[in-house]
Amino acid sequence: MLEEDELLPLWLKHICILSCILGFIISMYSITMQLLNYRKPFEQRLTIRIQVMVPIFCVSSSCAVFQPTISQIFIDPIREVYEAFIIYTFFSLMVLLLNGEREIITKLSLKHRPLSHPIFFFGRFFKKIDLSDPGDFLWVKFGILQYVWFKPFYCVSLITYHFFKWKYLNIIMVVMYNVSMTWSLYNLALFWICLSDELKPFDPWKKFLCVKLIIFASYWQSLIVELISYCNLGNLPTNSDKELWSYVYQNCFICLEMIGFAIFHLLAFPWEPYSVKNIPHGAKMRFWYSLRDCFGIKDLIWDFNQTLVDRSNYYNYKTFDPTETDTAINETFDSQSLIRQSKKGIRYNNTDNKKYWVGINTGPNTNYGTIGTPAEPSSMHNIDLQQQINDNDWDISIPLNKYIPTDINYPVYWSLNGHRYSDGMNLLRESLQSV
Repeated sequence: MLEEDELLPLWLKHICILSCILGFIISMYSITMQLLNYRKPFEQRLTIRIQVMVPIFCVSSSCAVFQPTISQIFIDPIREVYEAFIIYTFFSLMVLLLNGEREIITKLSLKHRPLSHPIFFFGRFFKKIDLSDPGDFLWVKFGILQYVWFKPFYCVSLITYHFFKWKYLNIIMVVMYNVSMTWSLYNLALFWICLSDELKPFDPWKKFLCVKLIIFASYWQSLIVELISYCNLGNLPTNSDKELWSYVYQNCFICLEMIGFAIFHLLAFPWEPYSVKNIPHGAKMRFWYSLRDCFGIKDLIWDFNQTLVDRSNYYNYKTFDPTETDTAINETFDSQSLIRQSKKGIRYNNTDNKKYWVGINTGPNTNYGTIGTPAEPSSMHNIDLQQQINDNDWDISIPLNKYIPTDINYPVYWSLNGHRYSDGMNLLRESLQSV
């Protein structure tokens, strides 16, 4: 049996390490510049989380080349879980670029008709996907997130298989892994197809390729290398472990690709749009606070809670009130969409298409199908917001203060050079150049 140090020639190991070091440096430069120009926390938080994938792959792959046994048990599970987490992060970034779930459900999706499943022949037998329906949006989101929840159990099963060599456990988990990953990517594709026109201005293809290329490369390369080792096509020594050999060479290929992936991430997620030149009047967080905000988990806990625990009370027509009713009725809603809304208790006037609820109680857990006295057909919540705003007593002392305190949890500061790139200064430069 060959030792671990003899599976790869020394010169190839040196090339792998050099490639990983260069890829790590390029990626850390991009991440650092994002943190130093942290002016859009909600967007950059997700961007940095995606970019962290490159350093994780660099470290894990280089460790696998030198210490494959230790890497399989202790390092690979971290990479596998984070790989699944990146798919959810990419989905969250696309939702954020479209101004959030409420904007998608209550406005953007109303411009499109329900989508038939893009599956040859069988797609016609499934219910159409209507992202303006909170239930359908939750179904798509859940399909993407299930891969994130499944991956930790998959990693535990791989560790169990490594120690106990249960053959059928490995086969079952590989099948479940492929089903889970396919389901996740399919739902991500559904979301993409439904809102492709709205996503075009953000050039999402580069970002999508960054996320998927490294994942697909690692997955398909592993299959090819395992096939080569199984068929003895790679001049494999007879006294070597086939599984360990394929694992080492798979990570060797990943190491060699890290420079390209790091450059691709640098170009697909540039930091220049968040610089003072592009946002001259925008405040930014200090480095350590931006680092803490980027790797915090409160947003993840809230989102998982809304998707898993409180989904019936949150993803409903009561929470997501469509704002473009006339357009929805005349152009996009089909009969099934209207029937679903009717079952939830939504009614429309015949004259002006105003919307109202039926039933006396309109809480989130109410059975909206019960017929009762119609509410006033002005809005879902039957609240005159404008009158409420006018009746409030405004605190006019705030503008009189010389200093408006900021959030102590997110202290920010403004760049002194920001005025150089303001609209007024740009107009002045143009006028001077035209003289």
